[in-house]
Amino acid sequence: MGGQNHQPTSSVTLIAPSAWLSQKIGDGFSEVLQANSQLENAIIVGVNHLHVEDLASLEDSSESYLSNAIALVRRSLETEASIQTGFENLLAAADKENYRGNPLASRVRDFDLREQFNGRLVLPSANQNAWEAIVDRVESTNILATLRWEASEFEKLREPTVELVQVLEACLERLRSDGPRGFVEAIECNDIPLRQSYARVFSLWNYLHAMFLYSTLVMTELFYRTNSFGSLLTDSDGQDSQRTA
Repeated sequence: MGGQNHQPTSSVTLIAPSAWLSQKIGDGFSEVLQANSQLENAIIVGVNHLHVEDLASLEDSSESYLSNAIALVRRSLETEASIQTGFENLLAAADKENYRGNPLASRVRDFDLREQFNGRLVLPSANQNAWEAIVDRVESTNILATLRWEASEFEKLREPTVELVQVLEACLERLRSDGPRGFVEAIECNDIPLRQSYARVFSLWNYLHAMFLYSTLVMTELFYRTNSFGSLLTDSDGQDSQRTA
């Protein structure tokens, strides 16, 4: 989303590569969520819409929905590659613009941003592990090295996502051999470890998405403070944002 792209410099010269990277991260997460929705359609059809007859109007077959789910997860793998391209492009653009970092980075902890952002910008509160991972690296390595590290963290999506594709393909084989009901029972009775595979992909995406948001907030706050543009903690007229939690 536009509110999640980084702004590390005193001009708009890095906005486009930053926005493109943010867009790819959103696309990847969305594709995994859409795949889960297609999988749920396959399950609902597989049990003949039992108890949701008036709620779910689904006209395709379980096989069709499951095939859609596999295609979307595969697409998320392609998007993960685009995310790496996005980080590389942002770093290359920073080099072309002769951007070397933020002078306040080593003092980031002095501003106590997690306490300030909790309940105001981050609701209800920040994931401590993700927050500390970002702040530790901004403090010790500045902005560009932190972005390189973030790219390496997103690379960790590939292995569990490939595994998820393989498990979904096993579900499709079971559906074709045992029918839609057999496919559903294989999932529900833990014969095929689909929930386990999805949990790994979902939890990692949730963590990385939060980490990227925190990175955006921290780097933007440092940018604002460096250039006397106020703070993320103030609105457009300079008033403090109201604490909501």
